Amino acid sequence: MKMPKLTKVEAERRAALKRAPRPRLASTIVLYTGSRQDPKILMGQRSPRNDFMPSVYVFPGGRVDRSDSYAPFDGNLSPRTAHILEAAYAPRKARACVLAAIRETWEETGLMTGRPGTWTKNINDPSWDAFRQAGIMPDLSSIEVFGRAVTPPHRHKRYDTWFFIQKFEGDPKQIGDSGELSNVGWYSWDDITSLDMQRATTMMLGILKDYLKTEKAPADIFHSYMRRGTYIQERFPR
Repeated sequence: MKMPKLTKVEAERRAALKRAPRPRLASTIVLYTGSRQDPKILMGQRSPRNDFMPSVYVFPGGRVDRSDSYAPFDGNLSPRTAHILEAAYAPRKARACVLAAIRETWEETGLMTGRPGTWTKNINDPSWDAFRQAGIMPDLSSIEVFGRAVTPPHRHKRYDTWFFIQKFEGDPKQIGDSGELSNVGWYSWDDITSLDMQRATTMMLGILKDYLKTEKAPADIFHSYMRRGTYIQERFPR
């Protein structure tokens, strides 16, 4: 499996910065169909025009926006996921991390997950307004957190990304390409071995495999970041 390195554009943009940028809060969700033993995972390929990790395959996800803190939702986070996220953030921000992953999945793959529901307010966000018009309420109850990774400081953009997982029970054919992702599809483990991916995606796929093998999810998660030029891998909360 190839793991692309920094492009010339990425290297130039990082060199233009006086110091490493502060990581921005982000989230991504691994949706899968089939069994835990033989899943098919939703992934897509980033645009070659993107100035950050172009052309590689990723899970749908992105930055946590302010609107994610105000989006209505159905169901509560599991006690385990709430405990882990709230070791880092207040409850509203913890929920926003999960809601951002749901929103980004819709924006990047056209897949709208949740339950039928009536919104009582419009929060003036185009993506969340699409959920409101469709009568879909984001559902947090079946989503679990399984990892966290911070982009290393040698990149010109950095994210503190939380990784979630959920089994998708709807019609898998609802997906489609977007301006952010192409070749959106459900990929088996064998399919994934031929995809170009960055280190973090490859690493988190390995963590995901171990997670799917467990009968009971652990009370903490894998956490990767870089300190003084060395990659640190530990458990969170410690």
